[in-house]
Amino acid sequence: MALGERLKDIRDDKDISIQELAANTKISADKLYNFEINNEKPNIIQVNKISNYYGIPIDEIANKEDFKDEMKKRYLINNIAFIPLMTAFIWNWQKLFFISYIFLIISGILLNYANHFGKANEIANKLGFENPLAKWIRSKFTRVVSYTLSVALLLAGVLLMIINFDKLGAFGAMFLDVGIVAVLASVMVWDANKN
Repeated sequence: MALGERLKDIRDDKDISIQELAANTKISADKLYNFEINNEKPNIIQVNKISNYYGIPIDEIANKEDFKDEMKKRYLINNIAFIPLMTAFIWNWQKLFFISYIFLIISGILLNYANHFGKANEIANKLGFENPLAKWIRSKFTRVVSYTLSVALLLAGVLLMIINFDKLGAFGAMFLDVGIVAVLASVMVWDANKN
């Protein structure tokens, strides 16, 4: 059964009108109707709003297959967003703050779209998705090795900047930025989802 048909069946079972559902989920009635007749596919955030209103876990309404393509895109954008973030740090070290702010804004927009203020990842975890980069890190490194490499990169950056800032400062800033991102990635991979 397609996702739209499941959404319609649940709404019919709950005896709720499309207008009532629209008012309580802040999704237009036209969109909801198009979801139900499979003319338009809802995203993971919209289905989560609907499941919250019904009081039903999202995995009882949707399955992993319904959002496979969407989550691939979100994870790709999420992983790419670290490139402008690292670039912003490098421009910041060069005291080109305006350019740095532009790259920070680009990174923020990408991360916000990919994660929807963290909600997309939380919902994706409920459906059994995992960021492919995090999965790869888990398969190749242990927790200790991951943190050791991350901290080593960070310290290498600091040392390069201390040894000779004039000649090695840019390389040091790059290592420092990569180290910071690597430490954050290690935290996200190994410790962020612990209860």
